[in-house]
Amino acid sequence: LKNGRLAYSVKEHTSGEVLYNTMATPKGRQYQLTLPDGTQVWMNAASSIYFPTVFTDKTRAVTITGEAYLEVAPDPLRPFTVRVGKTNIEVLGTHFNVMAYDNEEQIKTTLLEGSVKITDEDRTATLRPGEELQLNTRQFEVIRNADVEAAIAWKNGWFVFKDAGVETVMKQEERWYNISVRYEGKLIEKQFNGRISRSASLSELMEMLSFYDDIKCTISGNTITIKQ
Repeated sequence: LKNGRLAYSVKEHTSGEVLYNTMATPKGRQYQLTLPDGTQVWMNAASSIYFPTVFTDKTRAVTITGEAYLEVAPDPLRPFTVRVGKTNIEVLGTHFNVMAYDNEEQIKTTLLEGSVKITDEDRTATLRPGEELQLNTRQFEVIRNADVEAAIAWKNGWFVFKDAGVETVMKQEERWYNISVRYEGKLIEKQFNGRISRSASLSELMEMLSFYDDIKCTISGNTITIKQ
């Protein structure tokens, strides 16, 4: 499309072999696409989605890595399923965010509208709007009053930090600014709160962190060193 988005328009059902595509975003980039059923997908940096070019079966299934926000087109006869690792997210028509980066401790599914059923091996939960499921090998917990604004801040062009530690902050920056981070000294239990535009430069972000007297940031090429 003119704005750079990719959209699939299915004029008629096709027969034969189903073809699949993978759309992947590099670090520092976001992307939006429309799936063949009309579902809208916003992809965060360093993410991917694997999907058929035509949904022909009784279900609509895609696989996601990284982070994505989806507005699923309603179709009661064909449930929509998102596969994230060993976890399945089943929906009919809904708006939700899923975050499942390999270097994050948890997989988080945050629901804005509708309802989703999440299955992870023998664990199952159904979310209502405003709830978030946080899971890993040890945890399977539904947060009733989730911070929805923070969950989808990336889609709206913001970093939002609420009681976030240094490593939590820098994991996001690594993906967006395509940098690597190294730490010198013992990590302190500092918590950050605030918001900053994703259009801000890396040096502006480092300046924000440097407001704290016990944190020193230096930039050398694509490597950030944080001394504490």
